[in-house]
Amino acid sequence: MKIARIFPTKTNMSPEDSDSYFGGPELFMPAYDEIHISVVFSWDLNTAYWLKRQWDHIAPIKIGGPAINGEGDGFIPGLYLKKGITITSRGCPNNCAWCLITKPLKELEIKPGNNIADNNLLACSRSHIDKVFQMLKNQKRIKFSGGLEAERITDKIAEEIRGLSLRQLWIAYDHPGKFRSVEKAFKILNKYFKRDHLGCYVLIGFGDDTLDKAEGRLQEIVDLGGFPFAMLYRNFKGEFPQPEKPWRKLQKYWLRPAFIRYRIKHKED
Repeated sequence: MKIARIFPTKTNMSPEDSDSYFGGPELFMPAYDEIHISVVFSWDLNTAYWLKRQWDHIAPIKIGGPAINGEGDGFIPGLYLKKGITITSRGCPNNCAWCLITKPLKELEIKPGNNIADNNLLACSRSHIDKVFQMLKNQKRIKFSGGLEAERITDKIAEEIRGLSLRQLWIAYDHPGKFRSVEKAFKILNKYFKRDHLGCYVLIGFGDDTLDKAEGRLQEIVDLGGFPFAMLYRNFKGEFPQPEKPWRKLQKYWLRPAFIRYRIKHKED
């Protein structure tokens, strides 16, 4: 079956093959048996339904994705992602107030790939994690881009990751109350990895956060030996914290590798 995959938003995880599209159909289209519109973000729903109207004369359409129905019973890991990215589990048991992931944890069939994009891999059963690491032993330049939960990182996990061909792993710093867990995780990880291997997603702009507090948390990751990545909070409707401009400016600075390396150098000096 030949499937065209349609995406309202292009991200760094979107597939790049000739059957992936990020807008309306082209003038001359190949024949397709089905059209799948994948909606990752809730704020893309209106665009997704607009795309459905544009494509409905090409082939029968199915519309789904995390923003609509999770991945559904027929979810195939990797079908809607760039080559090399794999998802071995979906959902998370934590139900954090700032997180849009509300589905319960579900372990999936493990498909080969060198970039693990699970919501919370370390919340899976030990047997599932063992199978994932076994698969990764045959991969190169491995990334854990989905983010590892800081509270679940142990010396055993770090040692197992050290045995892989690691390019980069990420952990999440989603709330000021998580600092002690993040601090502990970096103390473990610094024993095994250099800074360039250790990224940290830092959520900014949620709740009563301020610009000064947010920048303080980003600097904390520099001080702990990691490479911070500013994630600006966006609610279910796609709205950013207000006033939006200074928040976007802060995020922009803390997404620039040169700026972050300057802060790292300044700390070390």
